[in-house]
Amino acid sequence: MLKDYFSSLIDFKEFHDKLNKKSIGRNIIINGIDEFEIDQSISIVLLSVEGLKLDSKNSLNYSKKIRKKLYGLSWGGWNLKILDLGFFKIGNQDSDTQFAIREILEKLASMQIKVVVLNHNHNLTFDFYYALKQNNNIVNIVSVDNKIPTNSKDSSLRKILDDENCKLGEYSNVGFQKHINNIDEIKLFKNMMFETYSLGKVKNKIINTEPIFRNSDLVNISIRAVKSGDVNNSHEFTNGLSSYEFCSLCRFAGLSTNLNLISFRLDYQSSAISSLISEGIWYAIDGMDSVVEENIDVNSENYIFYNVSVDNFDLKFVKSLLSNRWWVCLENINLVQMEKTYIPCVEDDYLLSKNSVLSDRILTRIKNKIT
Repeated sequence: MLKDYFSSLIDFKEFHDKLNKKSIGRNIIINGIDEFEIDQSISIVLLSVEGLKLDSKNSLNYSKKIRKKLYGLSWGGWNLKILDLGFFKIGNQDSDTQFAIREILEKLASMQIKVVVLNHNHNLTFDFYYALKQNNNIVNIVSVDNKIPTNSKDSSLRKILDDENCKLGEYSNVGFQKHINNIDEIKLFKNMMFETYSLGKVKNKIINTEPIFRNSDLVNISIRAVKSGDVNNSHEFTNGLSSYEFCSLCRFAGLSTNLNLISFRLDYQSSAISSLISEGIWYAIDGMDSVVEENIDVNSENYIFYNVSVDNFDLKFVKSLLSNRWWVCLENINLVQMEKTYIPCVEDDYLLSKNSVLSDRILTRIKNKIT
């Protein structure tokens, strides 16, 4: 059984019983406190993976701090059944741990249960991807980080690209900072038709990052993307997202109709960070509860269509009256060998096209769709 892979949270019983009845902790199922079965009635599973080394007591204690702060937050009135499975039991060998994690996540994904991971080991991205690809035709990944994923020999990105049955779709980074990234790696990432969205663009208009998350299956969020001043100078990066922007991006991740897993990478530890992580999880859950499933229909009154021609491209933009979201589709698909699909975008992309300009977002996504 999946629960056998986890240590219970019985130590939280006294803390749990003192919580306000309108708190998160009193409205979710907690392994060791509540009786439960893992089935398709569960909407979200929370779990933590400590460091792969056996001496992981420090990360274990930090996971407990985050949980206490999360449990104490107000219940959002969500129509979701949430289970906290607790602490994943580390295996005697790294390979044992990685095999078990893949098996657990694959099983949860097959039951369409979304997973929130407190990740003390950032090398698990490939294992997350590997588990999700078993039930997905493609896996779209978004990284919220001040550094773009590297393509070095032992990196997660390289492992994914070298996967014999690679199912990587889109790989996007949000919040990278040019002054701490190698310019050659930035160019390589872009040349592979992966989307980058710099910190400056996020701060200019954060809502324009939402389409990046809209079709994401796996989202990795690093606390180092947040500026140090907003987490009590708990790390060395003076520039970065504000705590408000961090929570906004977490909610965008939760709003993805494809989301299987969101991982919070815990490279740094402090009271301020544990508070912000708990708030990020709250907003991710709030996004999951607010997901709007939409199937664009040209005959539906719920959508407005706009046709625009830019150079040799005939574009059809779509605005939803249900969610105010936008998409774009390339109409003259005879120009290129690509599947006709609607690409998530924003109103600014439409306004640029009216001035005969194709945004970087549209160009990148069109190139990505070319087969």
